[in-house]
Amino acid sequence: MCIRDRLSYPVLYSGDDEKYLRTDIYGNQTIAGCIFMDHGCKKDFSDPNTIIYGHNMRNLSMFGKLKQFRDQAVFDSDAYFWVYTPEKIYKYEIFSCQEVGATSETYQLQFSDKKKFQEYIDSCFERSVLKRDIEVTSDDKIVTLSTCTGNSETRFLVQGKLIETYKAV
Repeated sequence: MCIRDRLSYPVLYSGDDEKYLRTDIYGNQTIAGCIFMDHGCKKDFSDPNTIIYGHNMRNLSMFGKLKQFRDQAVFDSDAYFWVYTPEKIYKYEIFSCQEVGATSETYQLQFSDKKKFQEYIDSCFERSVLKRDIEVTSDDKIVTLSTCTGNSETRFLVQGKLIETYKAV
């Protein structure tokens, strides 16, 4: 995964949300853990909402740089992030940056119908601390990047909608 000059890390998947919380890619214990996908997500990014977690490190490693998206200038200059897989490259346009409760409905992965997903998207727009003129509909796929805030009760999210898919070479 890459956000221009801000972060570039592998996204891991284990089928549970604990393995990479404090373990590196080689299985060693580390406070920083790894960037990892929620256990309930499909590895092919085909869910309506794919969630990726990473620690908010003080040295700005991992997802430590996400907090910079609270600044309108950063939000305006870095409109996209990319996710690279062996088969495809996914380009996402950022539409929402928000602070939410640690157990917020923002962590919902599946929706009973398109109307519920659209309601979810609309609520993400409403809670966003910064605004961008972009349309996101229930036909879109989104990725939610989630990191801690230093307060155990809240998380900071950056969300993007899939706008292009490329074949990896």
